[in-house]
Amino acid sequence: MLRPGILLLLALLAAPAGADIYKWTDAQGKIHYGDQPPSSTLPEQFNPRTSEATEARAVEARRQAADLAAHKRLEQVKAREVASKELAAREEEARRKAENCQRARANLEMLQRANMRLSTVDSQGQTRVLDAAARQAEMERAGRTISENCAN
Repeated sequence: MLRPGILLLLALLAAPAGADIYKWTDAQGKIHYGDQPPSSTLPEQFNPRTSEATEARAVEARRQAADLAAHKRLEQVKAREVASKELAAREEEARRKAENCQRARANLEMLQRANMRLSTVDSQGQTRVLDAAARQAEMERAGRTISENCAN
């Protein structure tokens, strides 16, 4: 059996084991641990029992934040690609409409001003002379094309 004096001595020796431990990073980025905090930096209290779990959670949180940032960047790139394709499609549509508008206006002007007989070629390659009714129908078709394709 241990004497009471030895127990008291063991208790006094164990007291510093419960002292605070500090963790800090110096100007060169080196991590230090000690029981006395430095005066030049703000140390954080360090508990060896929980620090590994805390560090693992911090590493996981940083990894998740990096994954989230990468995912957001990828979404932004995809959104820019979609917007770029939509813009290109709108520009192509505007170009096509401008060409159709120009052709329809030229066709309508020719139909209105021509004092001679006009003919057209049908889908089978047959030439067909336009009478007054056919000429009027072609003018109406050109007018519809103008209203569909011309901005003003």
